[in-house]
Amino acid sequence: MPNIHNQLDIIERVDKLIEQAETEVDELLAKRLKEILASLSVMYNKFVQSDETSYTDLNKYNRLSKELERIADQLNADYKQIVKMIENSQQRIYIEQYLMYAYLFQVYQGTEDGFSIPTEETIAAALVNPIEYLGLAPTLENHRNEIIRKLHIEISSSLLSGEGYWKMAERIEKAVGFSKHKARTVARTEGGRARSLSDQAATEEMKRFADITDVWLATLDTRTRHEHRKLDGQKADSEGYFYYKGMKAKGPHLWNVAKMDINCRCVKLKLINGQLPAVRRGRDYRDADYQQRLANKIDSYMENGDTYAQAYKKADKRVLPPSNVVLFQSYTEWVNTKI
Repeated sequence: MPNIHNQLDIIERVDKLIEQAETEVDELLAKRLKEILASLSVMYNKFVQSDETSYTDLNKYNRLSKELERIADQLNADYKQIVKMIENSQQRIYIEQYLMYAYLFQVYQGTEDGFSIPTEETIAAALVNPIEYLGLAPTLENHRNEIIRKLHIEISSSLLSGEGYWKMAERIEKAVGFSKHKARTVARTEGGRARSLSDQAATEEMKRFADITDVWLATLDTRTRHEHRKLDGQKADSEGYFYYKGMKAKGPHLWNVAKMDINCRCVKLKLINGQLPAVRRGRDYRDADYQQRLANKIDSYMENGDTYAQAYKKADKRVLPPSNVVLFQSYTEWVNTKI
């Protein structure tokens, strides 16, 4: 179980959950590629007389069409499994992040207010994409149809050209590799959307008991889109919205605009009553002088070119709160009393 000190720990934990979903999808399609290549190799060695007659040899008695149908059936099953994998990942991300924020808020504030655990039905309803054609199942259905069509074309074209098994295998690897990349992108995007929706639900609970302000955190590197670079460090308005060129959203992945949402790696931080919450045994993170020194140090790092997240991470290591002997629960201790 993760050790929660501040919001950066929560972000790191959810990042790992998203990466785990990407890895599971990648491994499933890698296994399918291996099995497709092995099956075609057996068929090729058994029936093909020469590269020049490969298409004729494999098309005899509908051998090729039957093999292509079998591959399509296998990929149908794989993509159903991928949908389930990503749905399970979304639910885990939603509930784990929600609980981690509940812990941070309650221990930081020294209260037991709010944060009842959401039901499976509540989570499932929250995760439904409001735009039907952007939903998980329709998106992956399109990807599945695309890879089946592409494999059909690549295998048939290779055989008609008399390229030989290894050239055909190279074509298949490229086609499946492209599909793996797209499936990983879906897993990453949907995991990020679950993170934002959970974050939004936690924020609404917190707002019942404290003043909450969201801050946009962009991952500034060579892959970060220009729009999100401009959003880094922006504070949400009183209704929780961020703004960019006439668009508004309550967090990453919630613009409902493909170019703003797909593959986004941005996250949010929360200010509780204007302060950055953190908890650790024997430290008073609510001390006003500490919070001011922390804010000043963050500003100075950002003036030197750091992102908000980078600046916060550095400042957290260099600015220490005063000691304080108070009742403290670790995240493990806290969550065991809730579940």
